[in-house]
Amino acid sequence: MQDTEFYRQVLGIESPWTVDRVGLDLERQRVDVFSVHQEGVSWACPECGRPLATYDHAPERVWRHLDTCQLKTFLHARVPRVDCPDHGVKQVRVPWAEPHSQFTVLFERLAIDLLLMSTTQGARKMLRII
Repeated sequence: MQDTEFYRQVLGIESPWTVDRVGLDLERQRVDVFSVHQEGVSWACPECGRPLATYDHAPERVWRHLDTCQLKTFLHARVPRVDCPDHGVKQVRVPWAEPHSQFTVLFERLAIDLLLMSTTQGARKMLRII
């Protein structure tokens, strides 16, 4: 199994998204996973759900994900934007994170569980966040 397929499955990336490449930086103890989407996909307006073509892409975003193999894992993607006749240009929603979040949904769930069971400092230490 190639690293891209491994991380596609581990991160739960599904069509129309896929993993394009994976970068491993052992010195910094991190893995960077780069996700792209298929061409010609219709995206739902985040306001009304109307299916629309890609208008353009927002600059690359990065989300912290759960650690894999004891390495900090970061998911990168350029998120499409749509031009809705009713709501204007909007960034579409991605399945792995809430809008404006810097963390994946799975990372946020773990963080909440840790915060409920320990102190803020303890949770930060366990999650290795500043």
